[in-house]
Amino acid sequence: MHNENVIGTFFIETIDKIGEHTIEPKSLYLSKIAILPEYQGSGIGYKITEFACTSAQRLNKVLYLDCWAGNIKLREFYSKNLFQHIDDFCEEDYLISIFRSGMK
Repeated sequence: MHNENVIGTFFIETIDKIGEHTIEPKSLYLSKIAILPEYQGSGIGYKITEFACTSAQRLNKVLYLDCWAGNIKLREFYSKNLFQHIDDFCEEDYLISIFRSGMK
């Protein structure tokens, strides 16, 4: 929140699979990250991923997230900020890149 206005959102849930990839049981999945355009590039995305990684670490869980494999800018952001690229998988007619937190 900024001046009592919502400027972004995200969602964390428990999962056991991403696509066809089986992962550590009851892992956490960070998704639906959205930040208003005028606030993008101001460090809020990093704060969200840092919060999610720290929360997962406190719970002794692994945190995953994914994105469209063609989004090079986002893939680079995740790789530079607490995440390791694990694999890509096919979703209909495009690829999804899977990332895992490196903080556990």
